[in-house]
Formats: sequence, C-alpha cells, structure tokens
Amino acid sequence: MKKIILALFFIIAFLSKAGAQSLMGSQEWRDLINNLQTESWQDANTKSLSLLNQMPNAAPDDPTAALLRTMYIHSEAGLLNDGKVTQDEAIKAVKGFTGMMIILPGHRVALKWALNTIQLVNEKTDTLFVTETNKKGTDIFAFDYIILNNKWSIEDFKNRDGELYSLGGIIKSITVEGHMLPRFKVIIERGIYQKYE
Repeated sequence: MKKIILALFFIIAFLSKAGAQSLMGSQEWRDLINNLQTESWQDANTKSLSLLNQMPNAAPDDPTAALLRTMYIHSEAGLLNDGKVTQDEAIKAVKGFTGMMIILPGHRVALKWALNTIQLVNEKTDTLFVTETNKKGTDIFAFDYIILNNKWSIEDFKNRDGELYSLGGIIKSITVEGHMLPRFKVIIERGIYQKYE
C-alpha cells in the first residue's frame, strides 16, 4: 500500500498545473495520504471528498480530480468492507463518478496471478485487470477492468512483466458485487497507462 500511495505522489508530481502542485503541498493533502496509508477509511473518505468539493469546476478528465476520485472510491471500499456503509450507500456515494476519469495507483505487471498487480483477462490484452486490496492483502476492495485505447500485444505484456504502471481512464460503470464480502467492480474504458522508471 505504501508503494501505491507513493505512486500517487509521482503521478501528481508530473502534473504541471499550479493548483495541483499547491494541493499536493497542503496539510489536508498530507493528512489524506496518511489516512490512506493507515487505512483510516472514514477520515480518508471525508478528506478526499472535501478536496474534490474544492474543485467544483474541474473538468471530468482533470488529473488531480481523477486521483481524488480514486482515493474516494478506495476509501469508500474500505468502509464497505468494514461494514460501516451498506452496499446501497456505497454505490450511491460513487455512482456520480460514472463518465469521469480516474487514475489508479501504480501496480506491477505480472504474468502469474497475484493481488494488486496488472493481469490479463482471459489470456487476452484487450482488457487488463487489477484486484485491489487492503494493505495486508486480506480484503478485496475492487475488481478493476481497464479497456486500453492502445492495446498491448501478448508479447508486449510479457515483456512488461515486473514493470510498474499506473492505469486510468473513464469510468463506464461501477457496481457492487458480493454479499458476504462486498467489493466494487469498476469498468474503465478509454484506458491510458503511464510507466514508472
């Protein structure tokens, strides 16, 4: 989880907008990152929504808002998993992000199945898949399906094994699956990716 949070820092660092850089330097931002790292879901949820509300005129594809939406969805998934919100409450809280951009934290490409990695779906590269979990990897928060604009070939996917990428795109749909162990299912279209060196 710490690596994932650090990857979010790298994403925001690449943003050239002064507002994004100002936001990253704020105490509220640092508190939000700390809440995500310590899995203080209610505080992370409140802070990410507060920061989003400070950007009422942000375009649906604004990268800073996309990161905050991801943080909000992740914290809402934590609350859902902890039983602090119902499935109906969780979906109501995030369904307004449909049609908007999110940027997932960095994950490694993996040829063998593992949690918190980028995987193929059905041995094809038309859709990539990430199972997002809590820090310990004991609770599944979301199944993310990313439909890339520029598809990778099977050979490209194999050559990227172990490399760190952030994926993003436009939320096509977001639903809740599972009754005993609920989690989000997020379909992301017009997918983009960024490699970290």
